[in-house]
Amino acid sequence: MATPNYDINYNDERFKSVESAKQNALSQINNTYNNMINQSDKFYQDQINAANDYAQKQSEIQQANTDFAIEKINQQKDQTRKDYLKEQTGAYVDWQKQSNQYGANAESIAAQGLNTTGYSESSQVSMYNTYQNRISTARDSYNRAVLNYDNSIKEAMLTNNAALAEIAYNALKNQLELSLQGFQYKNTLLEAQINEQQENEDRYHQRWQDVLSQMNTENALKEEVRQYNEKMAYQRERDRIADEQWQKEYNLQLASMSGGGGGGSSRSYSSSGSSGGSGKSSGSGTITTAYYSGKMPSATANAASSYGTFSNGYQPKGIVGYGALSPTGKTTKVVSTTLQGTKTTTTQKIWKTSDGTKWVWNGMAMKYQKY
Repeated sequence: MATPNYDINYNDERFKSVESAKQNALSQINNTYNNMINQSDKFYQDQINAANDYAQKQSEIQQANTDFAIEKINQQKDQTRKDYLKEQTGAYVDWQKQSNQYGANAESIAAQGLNTTGYSESSQVSMYNTYQNRISTARDSYNRAVLNYDNSIKEAMLTNNAALAEIAYNALKNQLELSLQGFQYKNTLLEAQINEQQENEDRYHQRWQDVLSQMNTENALKEEVRQYNEKMAYQRERDRIADEQWQKEYNLQLASMSGGGGGGSSRSYSSSGSSGGSGKSSGSGTITTAYYSGKMPSATANAASSYGTFSNGYQPKGIVGYGALSPTGKTTKVVSTTLQGTKTTTTQKIWKTSDGTKWVWNGMAMKYQKY
């Protein structure tokens, strides 16, 4: 008989079921953490965008304030120029009035009789110098004011640049901090995801090993059953051969006794049969075998009447009070003494009743005795 193949089938549905469950669990883990990572990226990007928007707004406000301050300075600068031009015009008008030969000043000099003297000429020079001084003073004042205004504008622009630079620096600093926090949190999520994946792998690897162990156990049980069936088949074959051998010897013994043989033979009977020796029953109810001669004991006779006998005609197939006999498949050696006083060794079957009690036939006493 060919040895059965107990190789593990790794395409078994149970392995496929474990692998499918593992992949489903892995997909759930990845989906969960990928969603968390995406939401984390969005959250921190929104924070960065908010910081950028705030910085942009602050820069616009700062620039608007600076533009307004410069605008006011330019307005003051324009007003100063207008004042300067007004002063310049006023000086010219005043000079024209004073130097006019028909004006009030000329009439006053003429009334004093000074118009033909050097005084008149000197007065003209003095008025012109006064005019020029007013122009010069106004121009200097205007130039200093313009310089101050230009410096103020430059200072405002520098201050604005410094403020804008600080706003940009703070915005960049906030963005970097948020980016670092997002990076660290994302790394934490990735590490947790990897740990979950590994735990999932370990968990389903153990389930896979459990399936493998179960299949090995099943194969071991199949092999035990196979060996048991093989052993029982072998034992049944041996019993069959033994029964055939016993029948042959029994037939020979009957033939020998029918021919007047037997007597004081010291022959050793080796049988797994039911008999404790061959025999025959006389018309008076006397049983005669190589080991027993006389009437059958009442218990044996009652058992034979209730359960019938084996082929030897006297050995019952059951025991009163215990029930029918069944073979155990085992035998034992029994030493007996023939009626002629010769000791023999025979092989007797071991029987059992339904309560589990085991029995062996005693041919000398013509009854069963407990084994």
